[in-house]
Amino acid sequence: MKTPESEAWVARNLEEVVPGVRRLPMPLDAGLNHSNVYFVRDGSGWCIFDTGADSPATRDIWSSVLSGTLTEGVTRIVVSHHHCDHLGLAAWLQEITGAPVYVRPEELATANAVRLSDPSEEAAARAFLGRNGMPAEDVDATVGVMKGFWACVIPRETRVPEHGQRMTIGRYEFEVMVTGGHSVAQVALYEPSSRMLLSGDQMLEGITSNIGLWPFGDAAPLANFFKSLDEIASRDIRLVLPGHHGCYRTDGRLPEKLRAHHRKRLTVFRERLGRKMTAFELAVEVFGGFQDLDNRILALVETLAHLQWLEDHGSVVRQDGESATWYQSVAP
Repeated sequence: MKTPESEAWVARNLEEVVPGVRRLPMPLDAGLNHSNVYFVRDGSGWCIFDTGADSPATRDIWSSVLSGTLTEGVTRIVVSHHHCDHLGLAAWLQEITGAPVYVRPEELATANAVRLSDPSEEAAARAFLGRNGMPAEDVDATVGVMKGFWACVIPRETRVPEHGQRMTIGRYEFEVMVTGGHSVAQVALYEPSSRMLLSGDQMLEGITSNIGLWPFGDAAPLANFFKSLDEIASRDIRLVLPGHHGCYRTDGRLPEKLRAHHRKRLTVFRERLGRKMTAFELAVEVFGGFQDLDNRILALVETLAHLQWLEDHGSVVRQDGESATWYQSVAP
């Protein structure tokens, strides 16, 4: 229900980005302290892009928005990807508004896998983390996070946004872009007349989104991220509406800057791999020892994504032992 606190949050944070498009950051209890949702005027109602994480505070804020800014109704809900700060309240909003949810089936499959509701999925996740060097206490804690905070209720009925599809939302005609790397089939919306991109987590300013290898989802995350950067670079984008932080103007060079960042990171991983190491050992070597679990998880899966790329390109070799997997550099 809406509260004085939720009303104050909306009054303080809701902003118009361009005519007919509004941004509202939603609170987030872990990692980054917020995620963005967007409202695009759609005829007599509004299209929602992303939904925020499921929490009492976020539900209260949505109650304030639905009885205020969105009082004319919700026409559709577009979800960029399966992470809980984007998909989290899609099912709840669908039940309240009756609006259709647009999301890729690959993202829903990954969201189902993340919940570890099947014992075999939990066993596979534990084996994956343990083999790659994560300490046992961190494996237990990670499984707890996946079953708890990361788990999302899946919308009961969904529609599939296809790559290249034209999606008219009010005054804007968006092109659907399906991108890989950060997630298996993340949806972004590009609007050529305004040169605007609703990017989800694919194009963040100041930081690169986590590109991680998991036992589910994107099977070749860094390679697919590079391919997606090529797609994005081919569009004339001047305004990015990202999943985190503020909206920003761009000169079109960010895709190449992101590519350069990861190529530099590949060099660092290869150079630091001076002896046989597990991925977790290499993550500590490159990123340092994080105090919080979230960053230790992200460091491990990002290291694995880069090791996979290096292995595929012949720069490292992988050795699968009985209980652990090790990596070692190949002499140039």
